[in-house]
Amino acid sequence: MDRLAWGGRGVAHEANGRLLLLEAPLALFPGEVVEAKVVWKARHGEGRVTRWLTRDPRRTAAECPVAGTCGGCELWEAGRHAPDLKRQMVADLLRRQLGEAVPWDWHPAPSDARRHRIQLHWDGSALGYFRRHSHALVPVATCPAAAEPLSLAIPRLQEALAARILPTRPGRWELSTGTPAEEVLATDERGRTWRLEPDGWHRSDAPLAQRLGGLTLRHEPGAFFQVSPPWAAQAFRELLESWDVKGRTLYDLYGGVGLFSALLGKRFDRRVLVESGEAAVAWARRNLEALGLPSDCQVGDVGAWVPEGLGEPGDVVLLDPPRAGLEPALAERLCAARASTLVLVGCDGAAFCRDLKRLGPAWDLEKLAVLDLFPLTSHVECVALLARRP
Repeated sequence: MDRLAWGGRGVAHEANGRLLLLEAPLALFPGEVVEAKVVWKARHGEGRVTRWLTRDPRRTAAECPVAGTCGGCELWEAGRHAPDLKRQMVADLLRRQLGEAVPWDWHPAPSDARRHRIQLHWDGSALGYFRRHSHALVPVATCPAAAEPLSLAIPRLQEALAARILPTRPGRWELSTGTPAEEVLATDERGRTWRLEPDGWHRSDAPLAQRLGGLTLRHEPGAFFQVSPPWAAQAFRELLESWDVKGRTLYDLYGGVGLFSALLGKRFDRRVLVESGEAAVAWARRNLEALGLPSDCQVGDVGAWVPEGLGEPGDVVLLDPPRAGLEPALAERLCAARASTLVLVGCDGAAFCRDLKRLGPAWDLEKLAVLDLFPLTSHVECVALLARRP
C-alpha cells in the first residue's frame, strides 16, 4: 500500500498500474501488504482488506473486543499513531482539492477525548452496533470509545430491554451524557427518554447540561450536539480566539442550541441565530439569555432564509451546515453578502472543499484548520476563515 487517502482508504496500484482503493475495519499503515477482495471498475479497483500479510511494527492491540467487526471505529490498532494517520488522510484531500500551496493547521484530539453520545441498535434479543456496510448486529457489552458512564450503561440498557422494562420494539437507542460525563439518558426512536438511576431506568423530561469552561448549554436528549463536547468546545474556542473572530453582528447559521454564539460571547454586539429545528431554537434562546447574550433566534431553513447582500461591513457570517454542505444557491447568495468575514465549518472534508471553491469568486481563504473531533474514526471537522474580496 502506497499511501493513505481521504476517508482512511489505502491507495495501491496493480502490477499494470491501475489504481486500487482499499478499505479496512482497522487502521491501515502505508507500506503494509494486505489481501483484499477487489471489485474492478472501468479505471480502478475498490477492495476490502481481508487479511494482513505484513503488519507495520507501530500497530498496537485494540482495546475494543469487536474492533474488527464493528462499523463504528476504523482506527483501532493505530494506537498513539492514529493522529498522524488522520493527518495524512487530510493532507491527501487538501492537496488534491485545494493545491499544495494552501497552508493549514492540524489539531489532534487529546488522548482522553471520548464520545458523549452513542447510537445502539436493538433487534429484539441483542443490543449493539451495526457491522460495517451491513445491518447485521454486532452485540456489545462495552464501548471503549465512549465516556465511561455510557459504556457501563450498555449492559443496564440490554437488561432492561430483555426484561421488557423498556419498550422492546426493535430500533435505535441513543445513550447520552452531559459534561462532565455523569448522568446517563437513553432515548428511543420516538424521542422518549429514560434516566439511569441506581435502581434502574426512569422516565425523564430533563435536558442534558453541557458545562464547558464557564459556559452551560442545555439541550434535549437525542438532539444533535457535538460528539465529544469538552474537546470540541475547547478546540473551537481556542481556534476562533486565535483568529480574533469578532465584529458587530454575528450571523450564526445552522446555529443549533447556540454553541458558537456562546463561545464567541461578547466579541459581538449582536447575534442572529438561524436553525431549522424548533426545539433547538427554543433552547438556543434560553441558553444565550442565561449567558447574558440575548439574541435574535429564528426558526428557518438557512438556504431559504439568507437574503442577497447579507450583513454589513464589520459583520461575520458563521455557517455549520449538515454533512452535505452548502446548497449551490446558498453559496451563490453568500458570494453577494456584504459582511466582512465568513467562517465555514464542515464535518465532511470533500463537501467542505467543494464549498470553499464555490465561495472562491467572492471570498479569500485566510486561515484553514482541521480539528480531530471524532477520535478513532477517519472523520474530522474543517474550519475556514474567509475575508470578503474588495
